[in-house]
Amino acid sequence: MIATARPIAHGQAMTNYATKDFRADIVKVNLLTEDLPPMGMWDEMVLHMNRFKQKFARKPIDKTSIRIEVSPSMNESDGWTLDDWRYFTEEFVNGLDQVSKTPDGKHKNLVRTNIKNSQYFAALHYDAKSGIPHLHLVVNRIDKDGNINDCHFIGERAVAAAQAINLRHGWKDPMEIREEHLRQITDDCYDILRQMPVFSWQSYETHLRQRGYKVKLQRDKENAVRGYSIKMGNSSYKSSELGTGRKLMPSQIEATWRSLHPMQKPMAVQAPKPLDSKRPATESMSTIRTSSPQAKPTTRPTDYQQVFLIDGEQKQLSIPERVFKELDSNIVVPENSEATHEDILKVAMLLFLNYVDAATAMSESFGGGGGTGTGWGKDKDEDELEWARRCAKMTNWLCKPMARKWKRGK
Repeated sequence: MIATARPIAHGQAMTNYATKDFRADIVKVNLLTEDLPPMGMWDEMVLHMNRFKQKFARKPIDKTSIRIEVSPSMNESDGWTLDDWRYFTEEFVNGLDQVSKTPDGKHKNLVRTNIKNSQYFAALHYDAKSGIPHLHLVVNRIDKDGNINDCHFIGERAVAAAQAINLRHGWKDPMEIREEHLRQITDDCYDILRQMPVFSWQSYETHLRQRGYKVKLQRDKENAVRGYSIKMGNSSYKSSELGTGRKLMPSQIEATWRSLHPMQKPMAVQAPKPLDSKRPATESMSTIRTSSPQAKPTTRPTDYQQVFLIDGEQKQLSIPERVFKELDSNIVVPENSEATHEDILKVAMLLFLNYVDAATAMSESFGGGGGTGTGWGKDKDEDELEWARRCAKMTNWLCKPMARKWKRGK
């Protein structure tokens, strides 16, 4: 199990979030009236704070609540009832109140908390993607006697309490879990970079979110990304913690992407039809080949460029960067497909540039089926980005593996 804790000033908002507007299970209320609605519990906390307002008049308490999140693994909480979650809540609170030093031993003789004798409630959540159950606690920093719960190194103390419980039950240590999370996130980041035909923060963030992570980008006044963090479950990890040599930090990530995309040999794809209407009807497109962009650019630096070898002739095609981003964010790798994200992006690019036969041939090369049908093309008054979205949608259809029906032989 893992645990986090920190003092907060937004106790009311956290109460709303923790209870999810009545959609969470309240497993424990402490020194609060039973069966109150969420704002009723918060109002009781505020009334208690106001009783001792004069006591802290000289130095008002800005952060009036403590936010705690506790998350056992699926295996550790398997089969638990709401009563089991209540006992677990009490075990954690009692353990946290006993901690007087940080896990590394650098800070000792800390004033112990008195959460057991403070107003709090514990709400049980289930993660939307992973389904992992976890607890959210909102605690009044003023205990029942009017004393303040000390929050110095409260996050580190929560980790220490979790370590003690893990040791007692034979569960995994939080630091071990953290290292596993870091390895998984790092692997996913590198996998995403390998699949990206060109690096962009929008695409990188989109792919991370598609894998269930929460991403927070930190930008400067010029809108350049200077830092980012990735949240997995209830824990956040800075880019400086990922990988080795800080190669996933904003200052190095584009160089890391380039190192993952060495020059590749062209790939031949059979195509049954002419490339465009300008060619004679008897002339067919024998092959389409793709390679990494390496020809001298003939377009604006902001354009996305890709080199295709068509009928033995090298052609450098380009689309505006905003179109690339629109295609990239709307294409989907279908289940059971042999295609990669980059493959499908190439099909979308060909469609956008009206290379319909080439796009169809490429989609068929990795198991796609179907066609665009008659009359496919950009409408006269259609916006460029609307056309890109329509091309992405059609690409998803073209690249969907075709169901094969086998006939019984006679």
